[in-house]
Amino acid sequence: MNKKEFFTALRQALSALPDEERANVIKYYEDYFLDADGESDEEIIRSLGDPGRIAQDILREYRELQPHPSGQQAAGSAGVAGGPAPRRWKGVNPWVLLLLVVIGVPVCLLIGIPVAGGLLGMIAGLIGIVIGVLALLCCIPAVLVLGGLSLCGLSFLGWGAPASAVLTLGVGLVLLALGGLSVLLLVKLLLLFVPPVFRGIVNLIRWICQKIRGLFR
Repeated sequence: MNKKEFFTALRQALSALPDEERANVIKYYEDYFLDADGESDEEIIRSLGDPGRIAQDILREYRELQPHPSGQQAAGSAGVAGGPAPRRWKGVNPWVLLLLVVIGVPVCLLIGIPVAGGLLGMIAGLIGIVIGVLALLCCIPAVLVLGGLSLCGLSFLGWGAPASAVLTLGVGLVLLALGGLSVLLLVKLLLLFVPPVFRGIVNLIRWICQKIRGLFR
């Protein structure tokens, strides 16, 4: 039996009811089908049972309630006797959800802000260490090159004492050579270590952002 056949049989079985009462009962079960999310029509019909039996229960309840002045009360009670109450709300109650949000947001802020500040401070510290190491490594070649250039310049001014001038020039050239080698070594180290370190910092920042975003979901 499908949904159409169910309602056809139910209307026929409820033919003894007044039109308004019968319309109320049909509307009740139509809403019941709409509220039963995730269930097929066959499963809903199977849980409700035979429409003839449902109609018999409704008619019996209707006859029992006839002395009451309110026909609407009879129809409403008939619907209750005919099956379970419709499921109007699925999931968390909205008031409970609102309470959780009101309580959860300040808690997340109290926890998330210090954690985020600590993580950002750690990232800033790592970046500062990397920059400091790079600055130190850059200073060594710069000092060697500047020292070599200075000694070479002084050697040209001290040719009054040829031995001293030659010694000064030799030391200056040695410092220039060491400075050049240091520059090459520095470039090699930068190419070897800076990209992985940079990727690690970027991945750490991305991970922190994901965690912070997860706290506020």
